Amino acid sequence: MTPHRPSQHARRLVAALLAGSGLALGGCHADRIVNEAYPTTYQQRHPIVLSEGAARLDLPVGGGAGGLTERQRQDIRAFAADWRKNGRGPVGMMIPDAAAGVHSSPAIRNTLAAAGVPSTQIVSRRYPVDGPETAVVKLGYVKLKANVPHPCGLWPEDLGHGGGDYYGASQNREYWNFGCATQANLAAQVADPEDLARPRAQSPVYAARRQTVIEKHRDGEDTTTNYRQEDVEVSEVGGK
Repeated sequence: MTPHRPSQHARRLVAALLAGSGLALGGCHADRIVNEAYPTTYQQRHPIVLSEGAARLDLPVGGGAGGLTERQRQDIRAFAADWRKNGRGPVGMMIPDAAAGVHSSPAIRNTLAAAGVPSTQIVSRRYPVDGPETAVVKLGYVKLKANVPHPCGLWPEDLGHGGGDYYGASQNREYWNFGCATQANLAAQVADPEDLARPRAQSPVYAARRQTVIEKHRDGEDTTTNYRQEDVEVSEVGGK
């Protein structure tokens, strides 16, 4: 009995079907997994970026002895301290053409100098004002700031039942706005934005403590630190 063999046409048809099914499965895999365009983590959707921003201090002029009040002198000292720590470039000073502004500018310069801002780092210019009520000396400098490059509260897809977020409902995917407020708060609270770009250099070791540990280790003693607990009191706030 001669075994049944499929014709050449049938074999070609089967090969074409197998190839087509393979392409279809591969395309599905690429669309849903490999080429998925949706950012899967909140760091990708809401990255913290570093950019140059402006630090400003507006000083209404015409009050206090010498053209400045004590509150304004304190504000200028705090402004100068922040410039010494975070400033990038000189301090700009916009002086109004009003008489009170011209009278206050030397006092502002002297206060800045006393707070550690060299006179060579102060750049000033005049600007016209409409009246005495708008006479404000404006101080400013460029500083590095960290922020999220877009506002939070964006909802591009409907989260309600039957809405447009099909993949979010079927794949337990994070919705777009998830994590935005956390990233924005972290960017606003960080003391030095450069810490987000790279770690700081390691501080030197405490030489005295290191010598103590080495000596105890050499003598076979316990190198841990003993803390006294006798004077410790537990707060009774909230009840017992």
